Amino acid sequence: MIQRAMSELSPEHMAALEHVAILVAEEPSPEQRKKLHLRGDSLLLGLFEGVPRTQRTGYESGILPDTITLFKKPLLIASQGDKRRLYDQVKRTVWHEIARYFGISHEQMDALQRRSRKS
Repeated sequence: MIQRAMSELSPEHMAALEHVAILVAEEPSPEQRKKLHLRGDSLLLGLFEGVPRTQRTGYESGILPDTITLFKKPLLIASQGDKRRLYDQVKRTVWHEIARYFGISHEQMDALQRRSRKS
């Protein structure tokens, strides 16, 4: 399902993601939840961890690889067991985390989504 969602990306975007690991975990780790100040009932569907491309100097060394983690249990809860909803949610989450990798803020993403709904 993740591969299917990623297959909809342009070749240019796919090439730019060659050093980003896409991971799947059951749910966020206690460390991730603490770092993000998540309450117990918060659903985190995905998470980009790394340095956004807009903040790179080109001379980084000794940094961990960038990762995008999708969280299976929250995605299943959010989709309410519906396969189509699950695919749509995975796709939105993958795109959202890739946008974070490219340095797009949540505010910018919201504005882009509003514009795309109008057209």
